Amino acid sequence: MRFFALPGALAAVVLAMLAAFPAEAGDPPRLSDPNNRVARTDLTGLLRLRFLTTLDFPPFNFADPQRRPTGFNVEIARAICAELQIEAKCEIQAMPWEELDGALDGLRGEAIIAGHGITTDLRAARAVSRPYFKFPARFVARSEFKPTSTDMYTIARDRKVAVVAGSAHAAMLKAWFREAEAVEVDDEAAAHKALLDGQADLVFGDGVALSFWLASPDASGCCSFVSGPFLSDHFLGDGMAIVMRKDSLRVMEALDAALNALEEKGVYREIYSRYLPLDPFADGIAMPPRPASETGEGQAERPEQSG
Repeated sequence: MRFFALPGALAAVVLAMLAAFPAEAGDPPRLSDPNNRVARTDLTGLLRLRFLTTLDFPPFNFADPQRRPTGFNVEIARAICAELQIEAKCEIQAMPWEELDGALDGLRGEAIIAGHGITTDLRAARAVSRPYFKFPARFVARSEFKPTSTDMYTIARDRKVAVVAGSAHAAMLKAWFREAEAVEVDDEAAAHKALLDGQADLVFGDGVALSFWLASPDASGCCSFVSGPFLSDHFLGDGMAIVMRKDSLRVMEALDAALNALEEKGVYREIYSRYLPLDPFADGIAMPPRPASETGEGQAERPEQSG
């Protein structure tokens, strides 16, 4: 499974913004346990570590003006190589998404870092790293919206919420915010339009895509995040991961150790703030109570009871 791809028009906005915006220090959620120390794997015998990626997934992997691979995922790969002190053995090659698996199985690369979402099927077929990025769900409202509570469940009650029909966010909205009135639309652009036209009070969707839309000319400063980010492994998946062949478990252990070190040393945070200058985890107009652990099937009565 691959995570969302931005619509073409918004993707162009992302690329323009990344060129124009200075990096600001965001505060990404920590995904590694600082108490979990992974022993460093000896990679002396490793001949090559070629990361395979694509150029169609901004801000995570895309082409720079010289058509070279760049983006959050590409910089994470380079930082891993630097942490493991194997820069001379590391390569990055871009190709279409549909060619990645064949290239990996054909020994034309050792790892894929292109936006794979962790699933049971992926774990069965591949060696999978620990997650290095998770996509938050967010609410957005027009700028004049004035919350009367810090509890998002209360804020959303009886409000019309635009959400893409059939999406994970639609299912999440139904389970977590049962007293909201879902306004189901065909795509993200239709959700934005419903908010701007007053057909909806709120939009509920992917925080990364919404963060770039909020700063786009189409939004024109109209709107803001409301409350804080919502994470759910059940609805939104376990996060993005690097994948390798099953015979590469030893090298994958080294990659996991390097990912932990990047968080510990602040390198991850620097890359995050460079490619996500409008922090999708930033506080909104009103912050919710901190959510506790999610129930097994995600059937939370209130969002603050779920993770």
